[in-house]
Amino acid sequence: MKIWPDCIPCILKMSLGVARMAMEGEDQIERFMKEVLRLKYFSWRNRHVTSPEVIRDIWLKLIAVTGEPDPLREVKDEQNRRALAIYPKAKELVLKSKDPLSKAVQLAILANSIDAMTDIKGGSPEEVINNWDRFKIAQYGLKGLKERLKKARHLVYFGDNCGEIVFDRLLIELLLEKYSINVTYVTRTLPVMNDATFQDALHIGMEKVTYVMENGIPEPLPGTFLKRVRTELKRLIERSDLVISKGGGNYDSLTEEESLKGKILFLFLAKCYPYCHLHQVTLNAPIIYHF
Repeated sequence: MKIWPDCIPCILKMSLGVARMAMEGEDQIERFMKEVLRLKYFSWRNRHVTSPEVIRDIWLKLIAVTGEPDPLREVKDEQNRRALAIYPKAKELVLKSKDPLSKAVQLAILANSIDAMTDIKGGSPEEVINNWDRFKIAQYGLKGLKERLKKARHLVYFGDNCGEIVFDRLLIELLLEKYSINVTYVTRTLPVMNDATFQDALHIGMEKVTYVMENGIPEPLPGTFLKRVRTELKRLIERSDLVISKGGGNYDSLTEEESLKGKILFLFLAKCYPYCHLHQVTLNAPIIYHF
């Protein structure tokens, strides 16, 4: 999905929020924001680009100004720590439900609220548990997912945010128990926003559950473009029966990949007007989109 006019203020708000977290003093923040506003995207001269590409260019400026390769490291560590603390309660909730798999899918989607794009601190893992019953997932989306899982033998699962990945782990545990399926979990290679890297996946114990791989993209890109991922991952995707993608950044980029049509589905929250409009849902509604 290419950027909409709505993306511009959203990205600028995120940029300022990160700057206030990562920088000291208004002079440094002002210098950074001036550099951001010089980017061609904000004069609407380049509309044929995705949000992850815009954020990549902003993140490179952030790294240059702060000298920090991972400016949100402390935020990410806190998100993972709190999610791990709530994990036993989340698992109990899932296993006691009438339909554990559906409940695990629901929590995995709601955990997409643990974000740095719409709010620098994002939602909390505790809110995911406390608010789950307020959100209803369309049954046709769940039914379609279950039907595809029955037929799948090789699954590639693209993760998104820190904290959220703990709920991905819970969902993958259910998938492995219920289906005869191999799962590869994919993270970012370089830090960007609060997206999970390979090290974050190891920290929350994902490698104890399934095979973990970084995408190999050598830049801080909060999305996925197949032409940039490592060769091994390309081959896994080609051999896979199903690809599951989490989050808005992966949605924005992977919906540009025609080769994935009929193979991929997206799990995320409708955090903005473009998502609500395209999928005819209300703000912050959970989405299962079969692409």
